[in-house]
Amino acid sequence: MAEDLDNARSGVQPSGAEHSRAGFAAEVEVADRNTQPVILRVYSDAAGESHFEEIRIPGRRRRSDVSTSVAWWSEEIAVRGAVWRRVEEEAPTTTPHNAPQRQLIVPLSGEVEIEVSTGERRAVPPGQIILVEDTTGKGHITRALDDSTRVTLMLELGDEYLFGDG
Repeated sequence: MAEDLDNARSGVQPSGAEHSRAGFAAEVEVADRNTQPVILRVYSDAAGESHFEEIRIPGRRRRSDVSTSVAWWSEEIAVRGAVWRRVEEEAPTTTPHNAPQRQLIVPLSGEVEIEVSTGERRAVPPGQIILVEDTTGKGHITRALDDSTRVTLMLELGDEYLFGDG
């Protein structure tokens, strides 16, 4: 694998058998777990308390077979649908709510804070992926941390587990 990464850096083309269906080759494991993207999971336990968990997204570095770029790609995630949302009026900042469905939320603008029922809080900047699964239980509170308009991409999920959640 080290040789593949060296080849990717030097521009050496792999043989045709190494090309992936996505048009990338020379797949290399991410060696530094600190650089792996993290999904912030919000879920309810059997007693209905909501909690946070961090899930590292598995993936690989790949070199393009059509250019010299090297990029990190996650494993594929199946989604049922995608919706963009622009918040025009914020909900009360003291009233918990449950997720309407199991979904990934990707804030595109506006920073928020999420508070789970145990009182733990996390600031969530734009680009941080959130997996909300607390469709039952005590729920969570979402608060805007700045005056910018919040825009989010919401990806509805099926029942399949993501990278070890559940």
